[in-house]
Amino acid sequence: MLSAPVPEADMARLAALRAANCAYAPREERFDRITRTARRLLQVPMALISIVEQDEQWFRSVQGVEVAHTPRDISFCGHLVALNRPFCVPDTWQDPDFSDNPLVTGPPGIRSYLGWPLQIAVGVTVGALCVMDTMPRTYGAEDFEALSDLAGMTETELKVNAPSLQNRLLMRLSAIQRKAALDPLTGCWNIRGFRELLALGYDEARANGADLGVCHLHVNDLQAVAAAANYSNEDAVIQLLAQVLRQRLPRQGAMARLGQQDFCVLVPSVLPRILEQELARLTSPRATVDLPGSGFRFEISLSVRVAWLVELGPSATLEALWAFALTATRV
Repeated sequence: MLSAPVPEADMARLAALRAANCAYAPREERFDRITRTARRLLQVPMALISIVEQDEQWFRSVQGVEVAHTPRDISFCGHLVALNRPFCVPDTWQDPDFSDNPLVTGPPGIRSYLGWPLQIAVGVTVGALCVMDTMPRTYGAEDFEALSDLAGMTETELKVNAPSLQNRLLMRLSAIQRKAALDPLTGCWNIRGFRELLALGYDEARANGADLGVCHLHVNDLQAVAAAANYSNEDAVIQLLAQVLRQRLPRQGAMARLGQQDFCVLVPSVLPRILEQELARLTSPRATVDLPGSGFRFEISLSVRVAWLVELGPSATLEALWAFALTATRV
């Protein structure tokens, strides 16, 4: 196996991508929309936005793969970053550099790969938008053009760091701390990261006389729903459900996975009335999840409860809000 080489100027590249918060940030609908489109246009089972960090590639968005990262030395995107140009492997089984790669011989079973570099400045390639298949593929001019267009959209989004509660927390945390604050399956905040986010949101709301909404969503009967569909991979269903919930997320909202079947959303707002409107889509008690390539559709029931800081009263503590986030489905 040919390991992904490391460019000579890699330390400068890493400094730039870390300064831009490219890696170890929660997954967002604006990136999921791009990878869903890439998979659909190029008719492949897997599409990723991969950020190549020092020792691993981290996925800002992922379709068809159930991990958050893989080692850099075995990554296809690591080769692309070193080459700093589009990279294609039509058939990994016939390529001596990749035929024994662990990502080829084991999950996810990559047979063909096409990647396009993502730059945040001239010459600074932070990762790739890539598509992969489990069968050999010859990609044509239209495929290259489509991926190039989508990569340009991805680059634009990577350069945007709009003011938000979530981004303010990211600025406070080191890369190691950010990684430890994220759920590897869904790319949402985990319980540790959400606790810090809630504390920051609470302090800002109290200081500015603003409101803060906490919406807890519990997935009902996940095992029964999956069993009825003869689909045993509950993690894949949860990963897809997280994408559906991100599509419903208010613009300033942030989402966490607090347990195997529990999500929680935090939404800051200046006025309670506006906050209620923003949460309307999120609080729907049902979610539809489509399994890619199968034609099967899951209807998932959700138990939803919402708390507003203003309604809890001026004496409500951070701990009271945190207790609601953890126990909303059990009270």
